[in-house]
Amino acid sequence: MFTTGIVSVTFRKKSIDEIIALAKQGGLSSIEVGSDVHAPRENLTECRRIAALAAENGIKIASYGSYYKLGQEGNSDAVFAEYIAAAKALGAPNIRIWAGIRGSASVEEAERAAWVAEAVRCADAAAEAGISLSFEYHGGTLTDTGESALRLMREMDHPNAHLYWQPNQAKDVAFNTAALAAALPYVTNIHVFAWDARSGSLVKYPLADHADAWKQYLDILAADKREHHLLMEFVKDDSDAQFLEDAQTLTKWSNDYAL
Repeated sequence: MFTTGIVSVTFRKKSIDEIIALAKQGGLSSIEVGSDVHAPRENLTECRRIAALAAENGIKIASYGSYYKLGQEGNSDAVFAEYIAAAKALGAPNIRIWAGIRGSASVEEAERAAWVAEAVRCADAAAEAGISLSFEYHGGTLTDTGESALRLMREMDHPNAHLYWQPNQAKDVAFNTAALAAALPYVTNIHVFAWDARSGSLVKYPLADHADAWKQYLDILAADKREHHLLMEFVKDDSDAQFLEDAQTLTKWSNDYAL
């Protein structure tokens, strides 16, 4: 039902070897490998090395965390094909992309339609490679609100179009549970963190401090009986010790649903 893991960009300054070792030490089972630092799409040799290293350490590649963004200058089917090739070299079953370069409120209808058409081409290409396509659930893109994210899924109307999910740190738990419940049919992987920005400034906490909120989110996710990777993304003070503590917390939560 749940597989625990880490997003490699949590520790951008560490090598992928160090991150995989830390994930193993923390008892995690999977990793999302980012394209910006750890697995550039142009370096298929490194992608294959990472795949082998992860396998040797009992870590599953959950996803290729690409930084391909709809509507970005220089995009083409050929460029996206390079990301697909990298995902295949990693052995990643999923590729994460970004739903545009601006928030939904600032995107005109014609531009949105062009982005949607591009997204459909990406979903087609990924499907042909046997890879699922998921959109980062994030501000500054067409998934910046639950309504716009669901609209994107309806507009694409594609069996290979999915969403990541993460709580909106500027909103309360009631808002986030409603958003997750609405998005659930499309949700693949989850970015897990304990942040709060409701005061206007971002504060990071130990994951255990947000146990009540995450219990509600995990209850919703567990209801659909599908596998979801729970991927830790960033930790308080970028600390190894905090990461290991949070990994223990996440593993306990996951195990509670395996009973």
